[in-house]
Amino acid sequence: MRKMIFLLLLFSLLISCSQQERKHKVGEGGIDIHKPMSWGHQQTIYIFADDNVWKYAESYLRKSLERYQFTTENETYFEIKRTPYKSIEQFYKFNNLIFFCDIESNEEVSAYVKNIIGKKVQDEVKVNSVGIYPKNNLWANDQYILFILGDNEENLLKLNILQSNEIFDLFKNKLYERITRKVYKLNIYPENIFAGFPGKIKIPKNYILYKKDIDNNFISFIARGKDKPDRYISFYYENMDMDNVDKVWLKKKRAKIAWDYYDEDEFYDKDIKIEKSELGENKCWKLSGRWQNKKYAAGGAFQSFAFYDKDSKLAILIDNSVYFPEGYKLAALIELEVISETFCVKD
Repeated sequence: MRKMIFLLLLFSLLISCSQQERKHKVGEGGIDIHKPMSWGHQQTIYIFADDNVWKYAESYLRKSLERYQFTTENETYFEIKRTPYKSIEQFYKFNNLIFFCDIESNEEVSAYVKNIIGKKVQDEVKVNSVGIYPKNNLWANDQYILFILGDNEENLLKLNILQSNEIFDLFKNKLYERITRKVYKLNIYPENIFAGFPGKIKIPKNYILYKKDIDNNFISFIARGKDKPDRYISFYYENMDMDNVDKVWLKKKRAKIAWDYYDEDEFYDKDIKIEKSELGENKCWKLSGRWQNKKYAAGGAFQSFAFYDKDSKLAILIDNSVYFPEGYKLAALIELEVISETFCVKD
């Protein structure tokens, strides 16, 4: 047990480093021309596990990976699907895979994993009792595989429970990384589009200027596409001698911005959540939930981030809004969040 605790602590440190590195690397390549591109839905994870392992691991894995965020409904970050071992050759090119392996077992999945990971990794697991090994691009480009290993079934199942949040974070970080890479394949606007404003955001050129009100410190952009959500991102600021940015300020300012600039959009307390969060390097307040517009009988999802920049003495509000009655909105909100994270105050 002492070995297991030590390894879990070590693994948490590795996870921490991985999370810090995510912030957000734009334009990374790493394409192997000798491998195909992976396929599959970016929010679907395929699981390979022996029967008894799956029997006890499934509920914890679903609780972790299928956690949800409220948009206009409860949208899960991921959907997990167990895949039979006999179909493994059909899944070599899929983008998200998890393999469970009990080192003691000779059942199909465990035997297969032991064969491909080799003796060195097996010996490490035997010494440490457990191990989690992420692998990028093993059989295809833009592929992410997680090998979850235990020296016996009991320790394997304990690892799945104790590290459930870290397993979720690994796949969530990968999802954000993929969306970031896709967003910034496009050129961005030059800084002068924010002329007259004390801050700037790296806005991709599939977004167009929606409203620019220099006198009232507001600028916004919109992206539209066939069969895609309408995505809005805006930047508002106030001069503020002392930090008075709190959840009351955020609610009040977001309500005014939505009403004034989005033609009477509004939200109700029962449809929102306010929490402390982070946006890039900034600790902030986050307001999220559902917006509606009685005037047009419309609605959608939004998230707003507010923080105080003490060097410039500015209160900053970055707002994201999605309209897409035909489908899910979470991926669009993540796209808007990764763009919002590029905000910085001008030198």
